[in-house]
Amino acid sequence: EFPGRACFAQGFPTNITFSESLGFMSKPTAEQDTPFMVTAHEAAHQWFGNILRPGAAPGGNILSEGMAHYASARLIRQVRGDRMRMAFMRGIEFTYGNARSADDELPMTETDGSRSGDTTVTYDKGGWVFWMLMEHLGEDRMDAGIREFIGKFMAGPDHPLLQDLVESLRTHAPDAAAYDAFTKQWFFDVAVPEFKVESAEATAPSGAGGRWRTVVKVRNAGTGTVPLEVAVTNGEERWPPAAVCRTPEERAAAATQRAEYRDARGRRTIAAGEVVEFVVESDLEPAKAVVDPDVRTLMLNRKLAESDVTGVTQATSPTSAR
Repeated sequence: EFPGRACFAQGFPTNITFSESLGFMSKPTAEQDTPFMVTAHEAAHQWFGNILRPGAAPGGNILSEGMAHYASARLIRQVRGDRMRMAFMRGIEFTYGNARSADDELPMTETDGSRSGDTTVTYDKGGWVFWMLMEHLGEDRMDAGIREFIGKFMAGPDHPLLQDLVESLRTHAPDAAAYDAFTKQWFFDVAVPEFKVESAEATAPSGAGGRWRTVVKVRNAGTGTVPLEVAVTNGEERWPPAAVCRTPEERAAAATQRAEYRDARGRRTIAAGEVVEFVVESDLEPAKAVVDPDVRTLMLNRKLAESDVTGVTQATSPTSAR
C-alpha cells in the first residue's frame, strides 16, 4: 500500500502496489467492492503479463489487460456470486460505451494503445469479448486452451499477440467454422450490438391450463450478429436491496436471487439492423421484457434494452396461447 497521492494499482511479479485512496474507504455492497475487484485484476497479472509476457505490438497488451478483466469476472462470480459479476460487467460495458472512439475504433488485433479510445478497448471490450469467447467454447475448453497457450509461451523466446491466442484456442473449438466467425467478428473486425425493444405485447391465457404468450420485438441498431436471450419477468426485483455487506453471511444473502422474482426466456440469433420476434410462453403474468438478463452479451446503451409489457389481451382461442 502507498499513500493516496496517486490513485492506481499495479500487479508486479509476486507483488501488488495499491494506492490507499483506491476504494479502501468505500462501503462494500453485493454489487460493488472496489478493493476486491482491483485486487482480482492485479492478481490476474501474475499470469497475464508476468508469467505470460505479451509482445510489444498491436494486440499484445489485450493479452495482459483484457485477460485480467476476464479473469476478474471469473473470480468475482466464483467468490462473490453472479450478481456482482453482472454488476462488474455492466460497469466496464458502460465505460466502453462512453470512452470508445466510435469513428475510428480499430479491431483488437490492430489496437496498440496509441489512440484515444484504445484503453477502453484493451481493458473493457477485451475482457467482455474473452468472456463471450469462454461461453462460446465452454469453460473447460477455454481453460484447457489458455493453460496450453501459457505453457507454450511462458518460457519464450517468442512473445505472443492476440492472434496467437486465437490460433491456439481454435484447436479446442468443437465447431471450427463457428469459432472462425466469432473471432473474425470480435477480434479482426469492429462489432458492437445495440438492442432496442420495439414492442412487448402479451396475450392472456384462455381457459384452464393456458399460458401467457408474450411477443417481444427487438431491433439490433448496432453491428454484429450474436445469439441473444430475452426474459419476460413478473416485474419483481431480482435481487435484495444492495445494502452494505460486511460479513460472509450478509454477502451470501444479498447475492441470492429473491424468491418473489420469476421469469421466462426465449433465445434467438439477431444480426445488425434486424428486427427479431421473441415469443415467450410463461405461467407468470408478464410485466417487463429484458434483453440479455444475465449480462452475457456486450452491447451499447443497455438501459434502453428493456421495456414494460403492454397490450395484455384475452386470448380468443386455445391455439393463440400455444
